[in-house]
Amino acid sequence: MAEAAKDPVGAPDPGTTQMPKASLSQKADELAARLEAHKNKAQADAAAKADEQRRAAAKAAIKGEPSATATAEVGKKAATQPAPTKPAATAPAGTTPAASKPTPAAAPAQRVAKTSAQPAAKAKPAAEAAAAPAPVEDVIRAIKLPHEIAAEKTEQAPASPAPAPVATATVPPVSVAPQEETNASTAAAVAQARSRVLGHSGPEEGPSEAALKRRVARERALNSKPAMARPAQILVAVIFPVLTLIAAIRLVATPGFLAFSYGRPGFPADLFGFSAAERLTYGSYGVDYLNNFAGPEYLSGLVLPTGSSMFTASEVQHMVDVKNLIGFAYILGTCLAVLMIIGIWYLAKRYAGGVRRALFSGAVATLVLIAGLVVLAMMGWQTFFSDFHALFFSEGTWTFSISDTLIRLYPEQFWIDSAAAVAGLILLTVIVVLISCWPTGRRREAARLRQEARAFGLGN
Repeated sequence: MAEAAKDPVGAPDPGTTQMPKASLSQKADELAARLEAHKNKAQADAAAKADEQRRAAAKAAIKGEPSATATAEVGKKAATQPAPTKPAATAPAGTTPAASKPTPAAAPAQRVAKTSAQPAAKAKPAAEAAAAPAPVEDVIRAIKLPHEIAAEKTEQAPASPAPAPVATATVPPVSVAPQEETNASTAAAVAQARSRVLGHSGPEEGPSEAALKRRVARERALNSKPAMARPAQILVAVIFPVLTLIAAIRLVATPGFLAFSYGRPGFPADLFGFSAAERLTYGSYGVDYLNNFAGPEYLSGLVLPTGSSMFTASEVQHMVDVKNLIGFAYILGTCLAVLMIIGIWYLAKRYAGGVRRALFSGAVATLVLIAGLVVLAMMGWQTFFSDFHALFFSEGTWTFSISDTLIRLYPEQFWIDSAAAVAGLILLTVIVVLISCWPTGRRREAARLRQEARAFGLGN
C-alpha cells in the first residue's frame, strides 16, 4: 500500500520525460501552434538578420571598414547568446523529501546533466526536422504572399551604402498580414495567376490599330443602312397597292365570279327575256374576251337565237376599249411584280428587316387608299361610276340603252358586287400582310441580330 501511494497510477516517473498520450485534437493544435511559431520565428530571424546587416553596412560605410567585419560581429553576437533552458520538473505529490530532493553534493551534478541534456534533446528534433521536413510545412513554405514576394525582391536588389542608418519595419507574420489590397495589386495578382494557368509569360496585348479600324467600320455598318435601302423600301411600298388592286381585278374578272354574282339572292333578273342559263352563257363570252388574245370578231360573230347579232358595233368597240385597258393593267402588273421582286431580293440580301418594313408601309398605304375609295363610292355611286369611266374612256363610248346586251348582261348591281369583291380581296390581303409584318419587339430584335451577323461577316 505504501508503494502504491508513493507511485500513484498516471503519475510520471521523475527520472523520465514521458507524458500521458494526448488526444488527436490536442496533437493537431500543438502541431499548428508549432508551425505558426516556427514560421513567425523564421520571419523574425530573417528580418532581424537583414536589419543587422544593413546597420553593419551603414556603420562600415561611415567608419570606412568592410561590411564583412560587421557581418562577423553580428554572427559572433548571435553565437554568444545563451540558449534558453527548460526549468526542472517538480517532484510529484506523495513522495518523501528524501526521494524528491537530491543531496547538496549531487545537486550541481544533476543540474549540469540536465543542462547538457536539454540542448541535446532540443537539437535532436531540430536535426530530424531539417533532415525530413513535414509535408504540411513544405506546403506552407511554398505559399508566397504578396509581402513575402516584395521582401524577396528587396533582398535580391543590390545593397547601396546609405549615408545614415534607416530603421526598417519587420515583416508582419502570416496571421497579421495586410488583407487590404489596391486594385492594381489585385489586377496584377489575377494577371499572374492567369499567366501561370494559361502559360502566357507577359500581359495580354491590346487590339492593333487595324483591328480598331475594322471594329469602327463594323459599328458604322450596324448603325447605317445600305445606299439603296431607302429607295428599295419606297419602291416596294408604292408598288404594293397597285399590284394588289390589279390582282384583285384579275380574280373578279372570271366566269366563276360571274356565276356567283348571278346566283346570289337579290340579284335582279333580265327584264327582256334572258334566262339565268342564257345570261350566264352570254356573259361568260364577254369575260373570256377580256382575258384572251382574240380580236373583235370574237364578239361581233355571236348571234342570238332570233338570228340577230348579240352585240352592236358600239358595244363591241367599248369591249375592245375595256380589253385594252385590262391588257395594259396586266402588263403593268407584270412589270411592277418584277420590280417588286428585285426590291424584295435586294432588301433581303442587304438590309435585315427591310422587307418587313416596306410591306408594312405598303399595306398601310393600301388600307388608306381603299378606305378613301369606299367612302367616295358610298357618298354617291352614280357619280363615282361615271367619273371612273370618264377617266379611262372617251365621252359617249360607254353609255348604252337598258335594252342593249351589255346592260342586260352586266347591270348596275353586277358592278356594285364587283367593286365590293375587289375591296374585300384587297382588305383580306392587307390584313394578312399587317399581321405577318407587324413591328413587334421580337421581330425587331431578330432583324437587328441578322444585320449584325451580316456586318461581322457571319451571314450572306
